[in-house]
Amino acid sequence: MNFKTTSKLLEALHPFIENAEIFVPSENSDRKKQRSKSDIIMIDERNNFGFEVCDNEIIVFCFTSCQHFKNYNAAISEDANNYIKRAEGFLLDLFQHQVRHIACFKGKSLSSEKYYILYCDGREDCCIRNTWFGFSKFINPFGKKTIRSTTWKYDALKGRFTTCQTKKPDPDAIKVIYVNDHCYIEIFNRHHAYTYNIMELEFDDYFGMYYWVPATGVVSSGFYDTKESAVQNAMETLKHRGCD
Repeated sequence: MNFKTTSKLLEALHPFIENAEIFVPSENSDRKKQRSKSDIIMIDERNNFGFEVCDNEIIVFCFTSCQHFKNYNAAISEDANNYIKRAEGFLLDLFQHQVRHIACFKGKSLSSEKYYILYCDGREDCCIRNTWFGFSKFINPFGKKTIRSTTWKYDALKGRFTTCQTKKPDPDAIKVIYVNDHCYIEIFNRHHAYTYNIMELEFDDYFGMYYWVPATGVVSSGFYDTKESAVQNAMETLKHRGCD
């Protein structure tokens, strides 16, 4: 490491990055392809998430954008500590809260994007300001405007940022039972009898995304005389699978 600040940041982030596949480039070059003295730490390389420590500056890489934290008065030690603390706080916020990406398109071209940190108390903070791409590429001003939203959350067990497919219960279900964040039960009334379906999240490592799929390894639920019997048998199935 070239800077003590790098070690300090890694120590502060340790509880979150124990399972991350951290990548540290052996060589680093600037925009002019000249060797640069800085520390680059890629925590989630697939999502371009990490940080770079330079002289009096820390750059946090976040998906398709980045945030700069600079020490504008290197002669004052209090300012130096302040910009490091701000960078550390920003990183911790990204690890501990959901991050929403809003991408605006004109036709098929990305015209602008914003990132928001979603706090537990309902606050939304635009952590990375709007980026406009009009000067860097051709954007059809008459193209249809569309907005895409993706919400990311850091998964400490997998050591990377993941997103989750929205839960969409079957509209034919007469009752939906929330078990936990990773599992729910659908109850149906078919042919004058009751049956159930168990849905659970499955992770796709390639896309870094959780999908809702029918639970694997569950024996066909059969049919029951009452709704209560169907619910009871569904819960028993989960109990034996250890899903609850």
